[in-house]
Amino acid sequence: YQRRVRGINFYQKEHTKPLLNNLQLLSVQNLFKYYCISEIFKIMKFRCPYPLYNSINISTRDTTLTIILPEKNKTFLYIAAQIWNSIHKRIVKSDSGLETSVNLVKIRAKTLILECQAAEERDHWTDKNFQIIHANSSQDIFCSTKVTHTTPDSTAGTTIDIIS
Repeated sequence: YQRRVRGINFYQKEHTKPLLNNLQLLSVQNLFKYYCISEIFKIMKFRCPYPLYNSINISTRDTTLTIILPEKNKTFLYIAAQIWNSIHKRIVKSDSGLETSVNLVKIRAKTLILECQAAEERDHWTDKNFQIIHANSSQDIFCSTKVTHTTPDSTAGTTIDIIS
């Protein structure tokens, strides 16, 4: 058996941003936001768990499902409501509201978050990659959502068109 000596040139650091974007995976920070959006929508739609649903105060001024924020703190309800209020108009139609399916909300939220994650520099993370609140979207996501899913084993992606 020959012993291979691997020197400093063998090991090379690699940026995670291109890897995550190519595989359409969310970073940990963005994954947290994705789960906050999906869970707060499920709580509002299915009214379960009831104690959490009872804690959510939905605005009655309009039909856009805006949540009146509770007292500022670091709880799930406050953080999730803040994230929900920042993007709900881009992922849920105001006329359909809670009739929108959970899967469609998840796809639209992931598309929006991936768009923000891929913004700015190709190889380096910036603050804008984690700010879905100030994301500039040139088109409404609920009009036509096109999701391209690529598996690590294949080079060609599968495109799914979702029009609601």
